[in-house]
Amino acid sequence: MPTIKSAEDLKDELSALAERIALESYSVKLDFSTESVKDVERILSAFHNEYNRTKDESGLQGIALEFAAYIVKVIESNFQRGFWSRDHRTFGPDTFPYAWQNTEIFPFGWCLKRIIDGPQDDVWSKFQALVLNKANGAA
Repeated sequence: MPTIKSAEDLKDELSALAERIALESYSVKLDFSTESVKDVERILSAFHNEYNRTKDESGLQGIALEFAAYIVKVIESNFQRGFWSRDHRTFGPDTFPYAWQNTEIFPFGWCLKRIIDGPQDDVWSKFQALVLNKANGAA
């Protein structure tokens, strides 16, 4: 029976898919800098526009998960590592919490909400508030 890989085990593979989408579809080379999350925001905005036009949700969870993995890798490339898991004890299965600096954040939820709900769920704003401010001691 095949083993189910954890979110932590899939992180590199999923992030590579996000990098490929960014480069091949948007001519954006993601570089794991904190500023590259602005590029992720622009790409997710384009996915939102397409979703708004078609109302087709197929594949959106996968795209959100790939860009969430990229955001997790940005955090780990620039700050201390955390642990990414698939399920949350309170919020349930497939919520992909990231335990980092004594808190839990939900980059998958950020990305999915950005695609579906639009600019009011800007991932760059969430990244600034929940990652950059905390990393810089403001939270």
